[in-house]
Amino acid sequence: MEGSTDDRPRASEAGLLSNAARNGEQRRSARLSRPQPLEIDRNSCVNKPVRLKPRLLDRAAPFDQSMGRLKLTRTDSTGILRKIRGGDLFHTLVGLSTLKLLTLAAVGEVISWCIFAGLFWMVSDDCDLHINGPAGALFLAIETIATIGYGVEDPYMKGCYSGLLVLGAAALWESLLSALLFTLVYQRFSRAQVRATSVCFSQRAVISEIQGNCYFMFQVCDFRKHQLCEAHVRLYCVQHADTDCGMSFQTRAMRLQHPDDELGGMLLLALPQQVVHRIDAWSPLCPPSHRSCPGSSPATGFGCDFEVLQRACDAENGNREAASAAARPPAPGLQDVAKYLDEAQLEVLCLVEGIEPSTSGTLQARHSYTSDDVAHNASFKRCVSRSQDGGCKVNFDAFHELVLAEEEAMAIVRMQSMP
Repeated sequence: MEGSTDDRPRASEAGLLSNAARNGEQRRSARLSRPQPLEIDRNSCVNKPVRLKPRLLDRAAPFDQSMGRLKLTRTDSTGILRKIRGGDLFHTLVGLSTLKLLTLAAVGEVISWCIFAGLFWMVSDDCDLHINGPAGALFLAIETIATIGYGVEDPYMKGCYSGLLVLGAAALWESLLSALLFTLVYQRFSRAQVRATSVCFSQRAVISEIQGNCYFMFQVCDFRKHQLCEAHVRLYCVQHADTDCGMSFQTRAMRLQHPDDELGGMLLLALPQQVVHRIDAWSPLCPPSHRSCPGSSPATGFGCDFEVLQRACDAENGNREAASAAARPPAPGLQDVAKYLDEAQLEVLCLVEGIEPSTSGTLQARHSYTSDDVAHNASFKRCVSRSQDGGCKVNFDAFHELVLAEEEAMAIVRMQSMP
């Protein structure tokens, strides 16, 4: 009796593992019988993918992240863009690179020295400044503007009014120039956008079929211990290929199920978070043939790009009414989504925004995925475990790694069967 009681958990565990293995083999054989849009390496899914598809957002930052630079070229033969930028000179200067801004500040300072050196040279005889040549005038201008001492015999310049005007203009210009340069350089160095480099996205996105529906998923986490305030996420889809109506590069919003976009899509980035988008009839990743069907209504299908975006889960959960008699378009399969993603040259833009608590500045971390960056029927490898003190331990070495869906299911079965 004791032997049978001891063997019962082992037998149930073996039965669960054998059933999971048998089901996994059946699903694997059914999936391998059709061509796969992206082959996943069983031993390692972290290898950098070969990117051949055009993309708007770069991947030039370390850890296979994006610098947030959009590949946009703006042409204007009328010069209106130059006038618009000239009308907002402050933000034009702040938007320059740090090297260009410092170079421009140094050039402006040197030019002001030369201008006031010429003015001092002009009033030298009237005010008895005893300036010996242009070099002496330049020395006097630098000493006056930089307030590092004074090198004239009579600091009152014999009461010369022209010298008073030049000296007053130099002092006023120095105050204005110092305030301007300090503001520009401070704004450039303290901008919160640099903080966005610590918000990291997974190298690949995943499209998996779960309970008959396809889901687009990726992972995001903040690598710093000081977290962002009010962090939230938004997704947009850009189609590089021409659409049926002749338009291209039109951005379409993507509704989120996790985190729920009706609750603001809020994120706690202290731990790796999965962002999930369901590919239903309103999803821009859904093939056009699965967006509507005969007998469908605007509550059950998507007619054109100008309709209000819905979510199929809202009608299923009872949050939105849908006519029971209206037909529903069939959910697209994994192969259909992969084919459409590749043919339409779709790019998913991921934007994570938040407030940096130290400077109260708003930042935006950007990332994008094309069909080259998407793995199918996979899931993210577990990178969070419990530490010895009862807290959480995040292994960023496994942040980008993927595992096959069957392997993840078998690992869950093993964990559930443990005593």
